[in-house]
Amino acid sequence: MYKAIIFDLDNTLLNYSLSELDSMKRTVRDHQLFAGGDMEWGAFWATYTKHNFRHWMDFVNKTGSHQSIEDVLISSFRDTLNMNPSQHEMLSYTYWNHFCNTCYFEGGAEEVLHVLKSQYKLGIISNGIGDAQRKRLTVGNVRDMFESVIVSDEVGVKKPRKEIFELSLNELKLSNHEVLFIGDSLSDDYHGAKNAGIDFCFYNRDDIQMTSAYQPKYVVNELQELLKVI
Repeated sequence: MYKAIIFDLDNTLLNYSLSELDSMKRTVRDHQLFAGGDMEWGAFWATYTKHNFRHWMDFVNKTGSHQSIEDVLISSFRDTLNMNPSQHEMLSYTYWNHFCNTCYFEGGAEEVLHVLKSQYKLGIISNGIGDAQRKRLTVGNVRDMFESVIVSDEVGVKKPRKEIFELSLNELKLSNHEVLFIGDSLSDDYHGAKNAGIDFCFYNRDDIQMTSAYQPKYVVNELQELLKVI
């Protein structure tokens, strides 16, 4: 019998992709970047996401010179637009402000949280930026539902290392066999839960085909299915 349910955050409880897209569209509008319409936007977004992924991976893996999320965003805008440095900084500030104050839930997430809250302790383990994750939970009016929120940049360790899961267990005052972890990533979430000896529910939001190398305890395609599973 589980005593707590721990969630990954981005693209598990919150729709990161939609928040990112909406925040960038608002940034573009605020700075009146493209007068040419959809074609210019499409080319910009495709190029930006490529550069942003590269800079983000350099940041999280500590393989580049980036010291903060601001460095990542400024470099992403610089490589995409090649404007003057002050414009890159303004775009970065605007985007990050929009993103931190944007909360789109995955389908069924709010309902599931309210049902589970009456029966279990709730927690979050996220590979992300603490300021953004906590603000987005507050904007979504769900921050107070969680007894533990562990974010990698605040604690200095990230999934799939077992230590980040142990921090959550310590805050919840539970052992690994008393919790279930739900996430959308086989690389970070599945292996992290396995490393920590925690049962894992794979939120297969993109309906991918798993190989036999992966053996999660449960698999759901929609979050509402979690209520039947447990």
